[in-house]
Formats: sequence, structure tokens, C-alpha cells
Amino acid sequence: MTKTETHIKYGFISGIGIVALMFIFYITGWVYKPNMQYIQYLSYVPFLVGIVMNAIAFSKANDGYVTFGNVFGSCFKATLIIALVVIAWTILSVFAFPDMKEKALTLARDQMINGSQKMTDDQMDMALNVSRKYYTTIMVASAIFGTLISGALFSLIGAAVAKKKGERPVSATNF
Repeated sequence: MTKTETHIKYGFISGIGIVALMFIFYITGWVYKPNMQYIQYLSYVPFLVGIVMNAIAFSKANDGYVTFGNVFGSCFKATLIIALVVIAWTILSVFAFPDMKEKALTLARDQMINGSQKMTDDQMDMALNVSRKYYTTIMVASAIFGTLISGALFSLIGAAVAKKKGERPVSATNF
């Protein structure tokens, strides 16, 4: 029997929430301040909330007749939509805000200088040149893998939280 789906709505809403936070962090410059870099982890809040809300809505839309796997699947579908929104933002932001790349590379250089592992100037230059050359690829790959890994974890949480009665019993009225 087909299930009522909720992943599209919650995936787009969560994705837009994440992008809005990322945009605010960029505009305010918080992600480029060494003592404020942890702020980027706040974008996981709408991600987790959206996935859990999707799980609950999916269970409710199907009168609770869902399994852990059904709910996980719906949540992971929402994650895929979130990933598409975040990837689109990542690609757009690389081209719309070219200074983002230079700010990120400057921050990386500062971290290399102040890091626990001392690097020579040649090593830093080589690392920064590779990062500069493949910046867009690195950003898109990070968005893909970061979103999918986090989404799998959040989908597990959502599937655990949602109420589940198991599969709907088969009766003559279901045919």
C-alpha cells in the first residue's frame, strides 16, 4: 500500500532555512572570525528539526502505520532535497560572492600559521594553491558528503522519534 509522502515539503523548508542561516553567517562575517567559526554548526538546527518534523508528519499522515524503515526512507528523501538546495546555494554563492573564496583562503592560511602542526611557507603555498584551484569542487563535495552523512544520522533520529504501529493490517477494505 502506498504511503502519504511528506518529504518534499519538509526538505525544501529545511533547505531554505539552512541556506538563510548560511547567508546570514556570510553577510555578518561570523564564519571568517577565528573565535566565531563554531557558529556554522547552528545550521544543523533547522536540518535536524526539519527531519524530525518530517518523521512525525509522515507517521501522522499515515495514521502511524509505518515502520522504522518507512520513516527513515522518508527522512532520507527529505535529506536528498535538502542536499540539492544546499548544493545549489553553494554553487550560486561561489559565483555570486567571489570574495568568499579569498576570505576562506585567508582564514585557512591563518589557521596553518597558528596551528599545532607547523608548516613551511612552501607547504602552505602549495596547500593554498591547490585549494584555490579546486575551491568550487571542494565546496560542492563538502556540501554533498556533509549533508548526506548528517542527513543519514538525523534520519535515524527522526525514525526513532516517530510513532510507529508497523504495517497496516491487511483487510478486505484495503483492496
